[in-house]
Amino acid sequence: MCSKCEHSTGQIRRRLEVWDNRERMLGRQGFSSQQMEDIVASLVEEKFVDDVRFAGAYVRDKIRFAKWGPSKIEYNLKRLGVEPSVVRGALAENIHLQDRDVLRKMLCKKWESLKKEEPLQQKRAKLVRFALGRGFNYEQIMDIVGNFG
Repeated sequence: MCSKCEHSTGQIRRRLEVWDNRERMLGRQGFSSQQMEDIVASLVEEKFVDDVRFAGAYVRDKIRFAKWGPSKIEYNLKRLGVEPSVVRGALAENIHLQDRDVLRKMLCKKWESLKKEEPLQQKRAKLVRFALGRGFNYEQIMDIVGNFG
């Protein structure tokens, strides 16, 4: 599993917990918490799991393909069990991939999809909610949305 794609240590721990619960439901002996930590430590030591490598790949993929902003990426990495310091490092290293043009193009496309007869303020509010949902910061959004209309 770990040799096919990147995983965080948090994902591995959750997977081990699921396997442990399944084994216990079947009446078999599961893993002790020490055994789970030993497995995770072994995978990290053998370089099958590396949170820094995982976070870097995750940030690059979400910026390039999903067009997510830094806030959404940070939230999801923390949810996946990556340490906050690793998250900040991965974002700082890869945030250059996310330029204002990406947000501008995304908002232009969204603007075109909105109904023409809607009031300008309502359309701008929809753009702001859309961009906030993608994880961009409010100031950056307002700089671009202010030019619409």
